[in-house]
Amino acid sequence: MGGTCCLSLFAGMKLSDQDLIAQKYGVDNGTTFASWLRGLNFIRNVSAHHSRLWNINVLARAPLSQSASYRRQLNNERPFLYFCFMQQMLRVLCPNSSWSQRFAGVLEEFPSKGSLIISLADFGVIEGWEEWDIWMQK
Repeated sequence: MGGTCCLSLFAGMKLSDQDLIAQKYGVDNGTTFASWLRGLNFIRNVSAHHSRLWNINVLARAPLSQSASYRRQLNNERPFLYFCFMQQMLRVLCPNSSWSQRFAGVLEEFPSKGSLIISLADFGVIEGWEEWDIWMQK
């Protein structure tokens, strides 16, 4: 099922049901969770069409006013925030997933250290992200 269809299904739900789903993923309310879904749909579309993702401006931005401190540190225009959302959701959907380890491996490989042309900062990564609770294995 495509991302747009899922967005439409979520948007068509009662607000109380949206809020229940959002809370399951540690999000304050359904409105904020819907913004996560829109941002993730944007990331999905960029990836699916083989466009450059590492320094793209996310057009469907989620608000940063969430309670988790890591979210307040990140730029909602950059993809890394939305990968943090993916990890937070995966911890609920599939707690034994090794996706976070594979993702960390990709970031470790790319770009090469010392590159003047590209950097992880362009992706939205900030120092110390590996130590945040959402990235730690349970």
